[in-house]
Amino acid sequence: MKKIAIIIITLLSVGFGVNAQQELLMSQQFYSRINKNPAGIGNVEDIDIFALGHFQYAGMEDAPKTILLNGHTFVDKWNSGIGVSFSYDNLGIARSFTNIKLDYAYGLRFNDDMLVSFGLGLGVLVSSFDVDKYSVENGLELNEDFLRDAEDKKARPDVDLGVEFTWKENLLVGASITHLIDGKVTSYSLGQHLYLYGRYLFPINDKWDVAPMLTYVHHKKVNLLEVNVTGFYNRFIWGGLTWHPDISSGFKSNPLAITLGAEYKRFRLGYTFDLGLGEVHNIAVTSHEVMLSYSIQRKKSATTSSESDFFE
Repeated sequence: MKKIAIIIITLLSVGFGVNAQQELLMSQQFYSRINKNPAGIGNVEDIDIFALGHFQYAGMEDAPKTILLNGHTFVDKWNSGIGVSFSYDNLGIARSFTNIKLDYAYGLRFNDDMLVSFGLGLGVLVSSFDVDKYSVENGLELNEDFLRDAEDKKARPDVDLGVEFTWKENLLVGASITHLIDGKVTSYSLGQHLYLYGRYLFPINDKWDVAPMLTYVHHKKVNLLEVNVTGFYNRFIWGGLTWHPDISSGFKSNPLAITLGAEYKRFRLGYTFDLGLGEVHNIAVTSHEVMLSYSIQRKKSATTSSESDFFE
């Protein structure tokens, strides 16, 4: 039965997803944003290594999963950030995308508190389709013409553009377009995604900070929101709630995510439990997301970063 559910989900992603396939949202990617916005490298001269795994429909065989790896740093004398990003997105049975990009960001500093970054990401997007992994169970019929015409792999160039504004360590606003030259959405392409996001850090007292965050994603006829509130204790432990409804579907899908994390000696570990709500909650039962990052100190510097504590 679980196998059938995965096949149904995959077929929906081939049909509905051709027009509405969206990438992961930014629940924990705010700690390393270059996969969504090449301008989000920040201005810290440490080398930041970031890994994230997202596992959907826990307990089902061949369930979708995403692996993300980022590495980036900032070169102060060039006012530039450089980075590399790798992502592997397995949509379930048969379909997957692999994306490798080099990222560059130029930082325009107006004063010690205000920075605007302009980013460019260049790479390759490899799509894979394995017809042999499809199977017919309990009379479920597949589109034979679609399977016959399917190709194993396709590779195409990939371009991202973005801009980001930071003020002190409090305000962060960004905008980006991913897969810029990938306008047509097919089973082998993701299509353009527009991201708009903002976050403000409110110091409550010496121990507590609260950071509300809002993200908007537009992709063809799909419009998604991500509303997040995260609390930080002693800049060591954090926890938050994220609601990311699909507003274009009339709120039929309303996942709610719970996040917990901690930072210790340049290590950062986070976990997110995503609970499916709305009309599709019986299929999209639960998802898990694990984040791990480590910051390598290149040299001691008196440079003050607007992103030094929370969002590199």
